[in-house]
Amino acid sequence: MDLEMLCRAFQETRPWLDNFRQKTYPKAFQAYTERFGPVYEAAVRQAGDENALQALAETVLDGIEAGWKKQRLWNRSAARVEEKQMAVDYLAPMLLKSSLPGCRTLCTLLQDGWAARWPKDAYQTADYETLLGGFRNTVMGIELPKRRGGRERA
Repeated sequence: MDLEMLCRAFQETRPWLDNFRQKTYPKAFQAYTERFGPVYEAAVRQAGDENALQALAETVLDGIEAGWKKQRLWNRSAARVEEKQMAVDYLAPMLLKSSLPGCRTLCTLLQDGWAARWPKDAYQTADYETLLGGFRNTVMGIELPKRRGGRERA
């Protein structure tokens, strides 16, 4: 198990969060999955049962918490917000999309472990397709009507 890479999936926020936009998210998600997917799948295979997956989730959460403690005091909150965003935007959808059933379990264990440790900062998960479908087409905060076949709908 490569704990450093498992934690990096949370901690390495750039360029991933910068690419969480309608046009760049699919390519960024694919690159993220190629980078961190094999590491998480190997860890899940190595863990085997649910008790070992629980221990894995706790170890990863301990690792990211240790990373926050290395940050300057005034940067810790921002680091937590960005890492939670990574869990929502990239890690959870990647784990939910995996063909290994243990990955879905690990996703739930990470989410529940986060909520138990930091109850005021809990997060919800969604799959990749839901996130991708949730982008709105806006310009300067004004939502544009959807186009169908190149023409405006009447």
